[in-house]
Amino acid sequence: MILLANICVGIVIVIPSLFIIRSAANSIDSVCPSRSVSQVRSEVEAAAEVSLLFYYVSWSSDARQARLVYDGVAHYYKDYAAFGAIDCWHLQCNCTRTHQQLPGMAVNGGYPDKWPTLIVNYGRQLRLQYLGAWHFEDLTRFMNNLIQPIDRVHSTAELGALWKISDAVVLALLDSADSLAYRRFVTTALHWLEFDPERNVRFAVTFGPSAKQMFKVQRVELPQLVVIDNRHGLHSYNESNSWLPIDILHWLRPKVNPLLAAGYGTPVKIAMKARHMPVLAMGIHVHQHQSANPLLMGHEELFRTKENVDCEQHWQQDQPTGVSHLQMLLGSFKSTNQLTTHCQLPISHVDGNVWSNYYRINDYLNFLWSQHIHDGHAGAEALQLLALHKRCRCLAHTHAQQGTPGVKIGIAKLVSKYSHLMWQHSTEQPEQQNRSLAVVLFDATKYRDFMQQLGIDQLPSKRDFVSAVQVFIVDAAREALHVMPQHQSFSYVALKEFIRQFYARQLPRVQRNAVLPALASPQGASAYINSYNRQLLLQALQQSNSTNVVLMFRPDCALSVVMSQALMQVSALLRSPDLHFIRFDNQANDLPWELSMPSTPALLVFPQSRPTESVVFPADVRANTANIMSFILAQLEPEQQLRIVLASCRRRMRHARSCLDFASKLVLQHVSQYLKYWEVFVKERDVILLQLKQFNEMHLAIESSVNL
Repeated sequence: MILLANICVGIVIVIPSLFIIRSAANSIDSVCPSRSVSQVRSEVEAAAEVSLLFYYVSWSSDARQARLVYDGVAHYYKDYAAFGAIDCWHLQCNCTRTHQQLPGMAVNGGYPDKWPTLIVNYGRQLRLQYLGAWHFEDLTRFMNNLIQPIDRVHSTAELGALWKISDAVVLALLDSADSLAYRRFVTTALHWLEFDPERNVRFAVTFGPSAKQMFKVQRVELPQLVVIDNRHGLHSYNESNSWLPIDILHWLRPKVNPLLAAGYGTPVKIAMKARHMPVLAMGIHVHQHQSANPLLMGHEELFRTKENVDCEQHWQQDQPTGVSHLQMLLGSFKSTNQLTTHCQLPISHVDGNVWSNYYRINDYLNFLWSQHIHDGHAGAEALQLLALHKRCRCLAHTHAQQGTPGVKIGIAKLVSKYSHLMWQHSTEQPEQQNRSLAVVLFDATKYRDFMQQLGIDQLPSKRDFVSAVQVFIVDAAREALHVMPQHQSFSYVALKEFIRQFYARQLPRVQRNAVLPALASPQGASAYINSYNRQLLLQALQQSNSTNVVLMFRPDCALSVVMSQALMQVSALLRSPDLHFIRFDNQANDLPWELSMPSTPALLVFPQSRPTESVVFPADVRANTANIMSFILAQLEPEQQLRIVLASCRRRMRHARSCLDFASKLVLQHVSQYLKYWEVFVKERDVILLQLKQFNEMHLAIESSVNL
């Protein structure tokens, strides 16, 4: 048994020798193609108990940006793990066998399926892939979770405190840390990091008498494995004799319901939860002065750091690395008077600095025992090691500025519990439908594009950061979006009133209505198409005195550009007071569900005679000028068709012959159609005969024009 120190935090847990993380003072950062892939893998895996291999391609900008993050993390953690990088785009770098292949599966040689790919080797048997975000704070948090995959709890109070800051707690009750069940439990916790790199589901362990007291029963057979979910539900693992990690993972994954997860979310999580219940989303703008953020009220002590801290000021990499820890040991005690002349150091007074540098202190003790040297150590070597500790503490504070997932989970649980109580005491009928709010916290700075698409005003840069919390409610069942007012600083009192108004149905709905730019008068084909926002489009459809042709598009969609160009040509050919061409930005405006389109671009025609019977351009038809023109003409009345086509022929004198031939074919088509009506509708024959006479006169006029 050895003690494993958590880097930068100083938390110590007990882990068997199978999971030792050795100090990798000589860790390497090998890069292919300077070496072969197999050589890089063998060197990196042999350098430390924990090794990381970064597979990327040099042509990908995302991979290059992730490589910068990876290099930064490797710089801070090079004393605790080995790092390697492989450019799989190079011809000399054969990246096969990156992933383990399962028997009977379709194989591609184990080649990476995405860029970048980070593979972690933990010992000789355990391999997992990093699937988290490629940001510095996320990757460093993942490294800390690798070093400390489980928590130690001693009482139900500690277990409750751990549950408050996690989506679920997986608790193992064991006899001792020497058992095989404990080793397999730690292996399971490490495997779980592949699904949950931020460790929102916490793995905890308790031993001996405290384990038996957890169930509050006299006879408890150990080992036991239980899961405490987000609703205080208790699930027991019945297969006590089979503690294989793969079996535990298969049993555990269905127990963790993503709909009940309160961890730091994404827009995808908001959409997923909004299908089942209203969602209270809280967008947090991350700032350097995190301690002043009112969302973290009550947790300010966790975020007190100096402004603009440069962690490198505590570390000079060019200086030689020493092994002396004497000065650090002397400074780790509360007073120098506690030291005796025989170097008897009371273990109860050792500071956390010692445990944060356990391996280097152990190197010094080995050196001291072998050389029998008790004095004459260089002070520069001790300062070097003190600088290492300061750098690690600085890095930990940098993470605290961003806020830990546990704090955000705790806040989400608190708000969710409070909103549920308000719903129970509101005018809603709890027995009819569950309208309690689900709470999702997300990084508003990272997902600012999502906020803009929702039409939520972004905070001005000159506004104080204390109000940098944007709260809104998505109610998909009522097709409503409610935004908390941003004219004042965020407070939980204002949040309480906002939730109360939601249940009282007193909140106004937010509908995106883009502000149209004041442009100069358009020229060319674009002069025949008008750009409308939500308000203008609804007015045009409700008070229609012409046939409206509406193109719903997105500015970031290439197909929208293609259809828009074709529609501009059609609008120039078919310009008429009876036709009104409209371009509508579907991304910047909201529409009622009746007009919402599942995909863009979408071309709709609202005929003047029957505006409620709109027709959509088929998705399987090529969007060119001829097809769009035929589609629009097919939705018009026969007289309106011929009137628009003949007006176009008069404007196109150079192509008048072909245009008149097209008009003549239209007349013959309508005559053929009305002859069929003559046979079917006997009572309407007088009206049909009148139409046939008009078509005959039009046909004669067109033929005479063609002959001229």
